[in-house]
Amino acid sequence: MGRFDHLEMGDWRPELPDEEPVEEGLIDQNYYLDKACRAFADEDYERALTYYSRALQYDINLEEAWLGQLRCLIELQELQEAIIWSDRALERFPKSAQILAARGVAEARLGRIIAAMGYSDAAFASTQKSTAYMWVARGEVLIPANIGNAKACFSKAIEMSPEDWAIRAWIARAYLIHRCHYQALEHLRQAVRFEPERVICWYWIGKCCEMLGEIQEAKRAYGRAIAVQPSFSRARDALRQLGRRGLAAKIADAFKRLFGRRQVSEG
Repeated sequence: MGRFDHLEMGDWRPELPDEEPVEEGLIDQNYYLDKACRAFADEDYERALTYYSRALQYDINLEEAWLGQLRCLIELQELQEAIIWSDRALERFPKSAQILAARGVAEARLGRIIAAMGYSDAAFASTQKSTAYMWVARGEVLIPANIGNAKACFSKAIEMSPEDWAIRAWIARAYLIHRCHYQALEHLRQAVRFEPERVICWYWIGKCCEMLGEIQEAKRAYGRAIAVQPSFSRARDALRQLGRRGLAAKIADAFKRLFGRRQVSEG
C-alpha cells in the first residue's frame, strides 16, 4: 500500500513543524483524536491522518480513529487505498455500521454503485444505532440514481443535530462531488449561519457561487474567509484568479469594441 502501509501503527508521519509542545502526561489517544477531528474539519486530511495514526498508537482498537483514517483517504481521493484500508478495519470491526457506510462512499466514488448500495444496506442492517454520518454517506451513494431520495437521507442526518455545522458541511461535500453546486451552496450557507468563522465553508461558498456565475458573491465569500484567517491561501488564490479573469474579460471586451469600430469604419 505504499505510504499508507502502517498507518495504524503510526509509522507514516509527515512533518508537523507547528505542533506545539505539550506535557507528556497530557498526551493520550483523546488528545490526538481531538487534533485529528480539528484537522479533518479544516480539510487538512494529511495532518488528520497522522493524528488518527498517533491515537491508534495508544489504543489499536479505537474504532473512531480507524473510521477517521478511512474518511481521510476517501477525501484525499486515495480510493483504492481506502478500499484496502476498509478491509483491514472490517477485519477488526466486522459489524461497524460507520465503517461499512464509509466503504459504501469509497465504492460510490469509484463508480461502483451496486457495491456501494450493498455496503450502505449492510450498515443500516447492523444492530448499531444509526448516526448522522451514516445518513450522509447513504445520501451520497444515492445522488446519481435518485437525488430526491438522497435529499431525504440528508434530512435524516440534519434531524439528528439540526444546528451542527459539520453535518451541513458533510452534505455539501457530497453534493460537490457530483457537481450539484446549488444544493451544496444551500447547506454551506446554513453551516456558516451556525459557525460564522468557519473559513473552509466560506471558501466553498465562494467556489459554488463562482460555478453558478455569481461572481460578486464569490468575491465576498473569499473575502470573508480571508478576513477571518488572513493566511488562508486557498481563498487568496481563488480571489486572485477571479481578478485575473475579470481583467482578461475587460481586455477581451476592449478588443471586441475596437474590432467593431473598425468594421463600421471600413463599411
